[in-house]
Amino acid sequence: MADLPPLRALQIFETVGHSQNIQDAARRLGISPGAVSQQLQLLEQHVNAALFFKEGRRLQLTAAGLDFHQRTTEAFELLRDAQNQLLLDQEQRTLHISALPSFLNDWLMPRLGQWQRAQTPEIGLHLQGSHHEPDYANEQVDFRFTYAQTVPQSLHWVELFTDEVLPVCHPDLLRQHVVRQVKDLMRLPLINVDWQPRFSSPPTWAEWFKRYLKESIAMPTTTQSFSLSHQALTAVRNNQGIMLAQRSYVEQELRDGRLCAPFPDLAVSLDWPYVMTWQPSVFNKPHARDFHQFILSQKNQMTQAERPA
Repeated sequence: MADLPPLRALQIFETVGHSQNIQDAARRLGISPGAVSQQLQLLEQHVNAALFFKEGRRLQLTAAGLDFHQRTTEAFELLRDAQNQLLLDQEQRTLHISALPSFLNDWLMPRLGQWQRAQTPEIGLHLQGSHHEPDYANEQVDFRFTYAQTVPQSLHWVELFTDEVLPVCHPDLLRQHVVRQVKDLMRLPLINVDWQPRFSSPPTWAEWFKRYLKESIAMPTTTQSFSLSHQALTAVRNNQGIMLAQRSYVEQELRDGRLCAPFPDLAVSLDWPYVMTWQPSVFNKPHARDFHQFILSQKNQMTQAERPA
């Protein structure tokens, strides 16, 4: 097996591949442009392949360089993540939380500040957004938040809530378009969310219109489709269209008026609930039980809010 290239050359190669400019890479790395060029030459000699070609003032990756750069970046990301976890583990009060990316971004993170403010400052949280369901025996995960369609039977878990989707858009979109009835939405830019192949996708526009539109009308095509709900929400927040957003992700923005729901009562439930999973041994860890109880309190608050007055 061939020897691995020097680590420093790989680090410089990764940086140059992202910036496509030797001077910019040199500034990021705190070294001279000459040192950058020297390390790139050394790396190309080591792998016996051309990794870059010049295009004007920029460096472009060759086909071989593009593939090598992608794999190098993935390797460095693993190293950075391992280093971050190692540093966090040096603190005894660190909880490792894994969650679906959109759930982490739009449901969990807005609530975590409240919990941490109630605890001592020394508590750390390592947050990982991932579709990968962790192997608790071999991965450092204390709690996992996921969609119940994939919960392993061997884990301890609690159901949090079953979400629902409803039409949501930026207020400016309703100022630009008259929306008085359901069919008026068909003239707006429709944004779709498609979770497959990882999960069954949330209710689509076709399903929503079929339930709430009394007349038969040909469905318009969606203008944008996203694999992650929070990506679609970013497009909505930028006034690029209207989407079927999960109520739990947008409830605060709807209350604040940052987003609008033209038909707030016309919702469709997801097929499965969100759940929190863990292993019993996690409660040996400082503040794990407090965190568990806090999440259950958030669940109870949502349940009480749903009850009619």
